[in-house]
Amino acid sequence: MDPTIGRRQTVKLLGGLIVTGGLAGCTSDEAGNPDQTEGAGNGTTTSSNTEQPTATTDSTATATATQTESATEEPTSTATEKEESGKGKAVSFASDDGRTVEGTLYGSGSCAVVFAHGVGFKRSAWEPQALEVANGGHAALTVSLNHDNETGAVKTLVGAVNYLREKQSAKTVVVVGSSAGANAAVKANTVSGANIDGSVIIAPGRAAEYAPDLSGDLLFVVGEGDERQYVGTTDAMHQAAPKPKRLEKLSTDKHGQEIFDTNQGSKLTQLITEFTDTTCSG
Repeated sequence: MDPTIGRRQTVKLLGGLIVTGGLAGCTSDEAGNPDQTEGAGNGTTTSSNTEQPTATTDSTATATATQTESATEEPTSTATEKEESGKGKAVSFASDDGRTVEGTLYGSGSCAVVFAHGVGFKRSAWEPQALEVANGGHAALTVSLNHDNETGAVKTLVGAVNYLREKQSAKTVVVVGSSAGANAAVKANTVSGANIDGSVIIAPGRAAEYAPDLSGDLLFVVGEGDERQYVGTTDAMHQAAPKPKRLEKLSTDKHGQEIFDTNQGSKLTQLITEFTDTTCSG
C-alpha cells in the first residue's frame, strides 16, 4: 500500500470525525442540554435563564401594584367628589355635646330638613332627596353620623336642628332618618328642647319604647317585604305614637335607603317631599 494514500485516508477520516462532532455539538446547544441545571454548564446561559423570570416577575409585580393602588384610590376620590359635589355647601356645626360635626347644606328657606343616614351609607347618599327638598324651596342638611356611638348620633341630630334654627333662620324643622338613622331620629325627637316639627321614620329596628313620647307630624315607612324586625318595629311605633301619624308600606323587600334603588324609590322621595311641604305649611 502507498504510504501517502494511507496518510491521506487517515487525515480524511479524522476530519470527518471532527466535523461530525462539531455538528453534534451545535445541535445540542440549539435544542438545549437536558443535563444543564441552575448554576451548572455555560455561565452565560445560566445567567440568562435565571435573570429573565426575575425581570418578568418584577414587571408583573409593578403592574399588579399599580392596579391595586388605582383600585384603592378610585373609591376614595369618588367619595370625596360626592361629598363636595358643588351642588351643596360643606358646613360644620356643634353637636349637642360640643363635638364638631360635618354636614352638607342644600338650598335655603324658613323650612328645613335634616337627613340621617343608616349604617353603610354616607351623608352624600341623601343628595338626590336633599336636592328635591331644596328645589321645593326649603333648606336640606345631610349630616355624618357615627352609629357606633348611639348617644352621639342622637346629639348630632339635635345639634343639626339647633344649627338650622340659629344659623339658617329655619322656623320649621323636619328630621328624616333611615334604619339606624331612624332610631337616632326617634330618640332625638323626644329630647327635651329639641323642637322637631316633623319626623319621617324609615325602617327603624329599635327604639319602639320611645314612640308614645314622640311629637309633631309623624310618617312611618317600611318595605312590606323587609325583615321581620323592621316591619314589626315600624308597626309597633305607629300604633304607639300619638297623632297626627301615618304609616306607608311600600311594595319592596329592600331595607331603608336601599329602597331608593328600586321602582319604589321615586314614591319614597315623593312621600318625603310631600310630608315636608305639609308640615312646613301647617
